[in-house]
Amino acid sequence: MRYLAIILFALFQVNSFGQCNNNNSYDGALSLSSVGDTDSKSCVKGGKYYTLDVVSGETYEFSTCGGNWDTYLTLYRDSNGSLLAFNDDYCGWQSFISWNATFTGTVRILVDEYDCTGYNSCGANLTVTWVSSSSSGPSNDACSGAIEVSCGDIVTGSTTGAAAEALSSCGTSISAPAVWYSFSGTGDEVTFSMCNGTSYNSKISVFSGSCNSLICEGGNSSGCGNDGFVTLLTDSGTEYFILVHGNSSSTGNYTLEITCNSFTPDGNKDCGGSITICTDNTFNGNSGDYGNMQDLNPANDGCLNGENQSSWYVFSPITEGTIAFTLEPSNGIDYDFAIWGPYESDDVPCPPNESPLRCSYSGEYGNTGLAVGAGDESEPPSGDAWVEAISVSHSDLNKYYVMLIDNYTSDNTSYTFHWDLSGVTLNCAIMLPIELLSFTGKVAPDRNELHWVTATELNNSHFDVERSTDIENFESIGMITGAGTSATQNSYIFNDSKRPFGTSYYRLKQTDFNGEYSYSDIISLTHDSELDLIAVFPNPGKGRFTCELRAAKEMMIELTAFDLQGRPVMSDLWKIDAGTSTNIIDLSQVSSGNYILQFESNGIILNRQQLIKR
Repeated sequence: MRYLAIILFALFQVNSFGQCNNNNSYDGALSLSSVGDTDSKSCVKGGKYYTLDVVSGETYEFSTCGGNWDTYLTLYRDSNGSLLAFNDDYCGWQSFISWNATFTGTVRILVDEYDCTGYNSCGANLTVTWVSSSSSGPSNDACSGAIEVSCGDIVTGSTTGAAAEALSSCGTSISAPAVWYSFSGTGDEVTFSMCNGTSYNSKISVFSGSCNSLICEGGNSSGCGNDGFVTLLTDSGTEYFILVHGNSSSTGNYTLEITCNSFTPDGNKDCGGSITICTDNTFNGNSGDYGNMQDLNPANDGCLNGENQSSWYVFSPITEGTIAFTLEPSNGIDYDFAIWGPYESDDVPCPPNESPLRCSYSGEYGNTGLAVGAGDESEPPSGDAWVEAISVSHSDLNKYYVMLIDNYTSDNTSYTFHWDLSGVTLNCAIMLPIELLSFTGKVAPDRNELHWVTATELNNSHFDVERSTDIENFESIGMITGAGTSATQNSYIFNDSKRPFGTSYYRLKQTDFNGEYSYSDIISLTHDSELDLIAVFPNPGKGRFTCELRAAKEMMIELTAFDLQGRPVMSDLWKIDAGTSTNIIDLSQVSSGNYILQFESNGIILNRQQLIKR
């Protein structure tokens, strides 16, 4: 999320209704002279193709991201029409391909619209970029060439020959040659570690956003001796970029390990379960342990030294003035605190990704807090336990502050919190359980895709995806974990690969950690095709393949296998029953290579699938 991975000669499925009638309509050439060059076409219409001259061994990117309609991108070799690469839905409903040229010559770039109802209108911009040279070092030397990794992956590589990044810091200084990886957030707590098998003093930094607008999430240079690791709570569907680099100018071989653990906030012991404070009333609390996640790390703990027994809060001022308070332990022990912010309403990180605005790590036993005239904004163990009050100006109004109250003594002693607000009023309506920006769907060749986006979430445990065929009786068909408490935009996707034929109705059931729930509006998707291709396996295979189909009714199916030049090499006629059936595809008499299977009934193409024979 962020959506579908780039598909290069794998699982090529194109619904015939997704192609446009004018697929052979040429619309001009694109030109790139050297590495780093970019060219583009605006007002691209569905079914148009463009050409680009490429050099063998070089890496190129093709993108329709940011367009107005749903696109497919397909690359062909212009001289013989052979398929080179295909992508659908890499960036939302638009497409992106990163491709390493296997020849010197001309590439044909076909842009199709789904479902081509308006191919005569402008709907996309096509951009091509010459990303890297075969002699320019590691393929992931630049952010744009980041290699995708997933939970459980262990990847190896080298920063030798890479270029240094034009970035000053992210959790740690950035000066050495570096390489990039990308990771699609899962909603889990994820650790990116260099701790095993790295031959030099390594560092690691993690960003979100885009390569053109990176947002630092955290970094570390000594999490495990001389190597770095970063642990953060990822947002489902958010794209993260991992920078592997080194101390000073160090380079060498490395091992990057990605470990994911499911995360549910343990109340307000975790930042993700932060309690909203919206009045100036005195309140009592008791910090327990650090919950299900250690929210602090060297990139964000400031004067603190990790997280002990903690309580997390969030508050937002709506009038100008001064914020001060007294934190009073009930038994004269050592409590510390930190405050981060102010953040815009759509950009609140949890946990924070930078040093605190205010921080006290005083070793004094007894009261601590914010006070006018305290002088310092952060203090070490030798401090007097009081740091300067926060002045709220007009530009700070309606912004958010995140606060940690930490029991360093770790003895489960309770505390009393006394506000001292001068002119400041706190906002009691800063967050709703969830604010749903959109809930939409799309009929894809082999599934119904559901997408939804939240602007904010408060104590959101999960979403149940419910489906009905009569708009009255709904059943749960899957569950997606929520983001807990978040004031940042979160995107979700759910694929219904077992959709019924005809019209399906969908709704979301959102459930809080306390069990309360609510429903979204209902949307409908209509699956018109009478045939679903479930799987063809093994793929690749040696000659005989098993094909699983699901049909809406009894029908005759004509199967044809085409080579990549469009020539038929095998055909068969099947009679299949309604429901799920299994058939054998026999390609033992044809040469090894790549083939396209076409399933047709009464002259209508129902599905296509790429197959590789070894």
